Amino acid sequence: MKSILVLGAGRSCSTLIKHLLMRSEECDWRVVVGDIDLEVARLKIDGHPRGEAFELSSANHSERDKRIAEADLVMSMVPPFLHASVAKVAIREGVSVITPSYLSDEMIALDAEARNAGVLILNEIGLDPGIDHMSAMQVIDQIKADGGEMIGFESYCGGLVATESDNNPWHYKISWNPRNIILAGQGGSATFKDNGRVKLEPPHRVFRRLRPVNIDGCLYKGYPNRDSLAYEKIYGLAGIQTLIRGTLRVDGFCRSWDILVQLGMVRDDVHLSWAEGISWSEWTRSFLPSKTADMSVSDAINATVVSDHETNERLEWLGLFDLESGPSLVEGTPAQILEAHLVEKWALEDGDRDMVVMWHRFEYIKDGKRFERTSEFSLEGTDSMYTAMSDTVGLPMALAAEHMLVGGGFDRVGVEIPVSSTYYEVLLPKLEKLGVVFKENHRAL
Repeated sequence: MKSILVLGAGRSCSTLIKHLLMRSEECDWRVVVGDIDLEVARLKIDGHPRGEAFELSSANHSERDKRIAEADLVMSMVPPFLHASVAKVAIREGVSVITPSYLSDEMIALDAEARNAGVLILNEIGLDPGIDHMSAMQVIDQIKADGGEMIGFESYCGGLVATESDNNPWHYKISWNPRNIILAGQGGSATFKDNGRVKLEPPHRVFRRLRPVNIDGCLYKGYPNRDSLAYEKIYGLAGIQTLIRGTLRVDGFCRSWDILVQLGMVRDDVHLSWAEGISWSEWTRSFLPSKTADMSVSDAINATVVSDHETNERLEWLGLFDLESGPSLVEGTPAQILEAHLVEKWALEDGDRDMVVMWHRFEYIKDGKRFERTSEFSLEGTDSMYTAMSDTVGLPMALAAEHMLVGGGFDRVGVEIPVSSTYYEVLLPKLEKLGVVFKENHRAL
């Protein structure tokens, strides 16, 4: 019997673990799940006879390393900065690794070692990155094979809330890592190409450059991610005129979030402390100029930044003007304080369902004529545990694991991401059977 080791059992792991256990009898494997919270790991195993839960230590990796040595495949769902540490041990033990996280410089540095050990370290095999890579490259390769020349590519993805569960003015609830949500747009300037010109949007302007996107009759707004230019090489798009990758939110979200960015309330580069018992109104006022002290917090915001009535309503709904209640944390970065609050305010409640949307636009020239091809999908989750985010992160990983262990394998070694037909020809048809179905439109321009 083969053994799959899943390191981490958080929000995005539910479907991965469930699917691996569901396939365990037919594929003849056992699923070992480790998490720093043993009860969370046990909850995800749910008493399955082919599952085992154990406790991960954040300080001592001896148990983790022992489990890696015993495994046939490792699914690394730990925080991104730990993936390279996991991969180093796995390479030493001759065990392949799958992770949904972006490829880091530390992982790239392990390529030669992985090749020498004959193992595959497959990164970026979740939703975004992951499904976005495979679905985009399938179309790009088709266009090129048919004699087309790519001149424009845009790709946007968003983790949102299903319509029937949308009951707050932000039209948003958390279905994935809340820290990444809070820090969105804060990691540096967004760089991209637009009609032949390289452009840069600094963090304080990212949420103002919005692209309207219509999916299934719903209007979303997209903002650019940090580095789109890297995909000119990754996707083989040398010389392309427009190249933008971004994130989708419901109309109005970005305009209101931008106010928090401008005021410095999502800064994560400075550690501050506030008085015990401070109210949210006082906390918010600490980010406003002293000259506005005689104004209400709402009026002070309007006098400091360009706000509007809907934005102030959203900030009020968050409780940021509240005179009675206050932050549960009074020390940390502004981002940490706000994150602890939004985890509660934007929580998926029992019965709530989330939604994932993705949209690609391909512009190309063929036989002297310009064409546009769009590709999109939307998927709703089952409940607050088995979310669409969990499905779209976990299912590509689970399908890749099955192909590697019992399906003949990808016949690849080293540190890779899934941007070739080796991966999308295998995984996209299987994802379609599980509900990840892209709809395409094609027209002449």
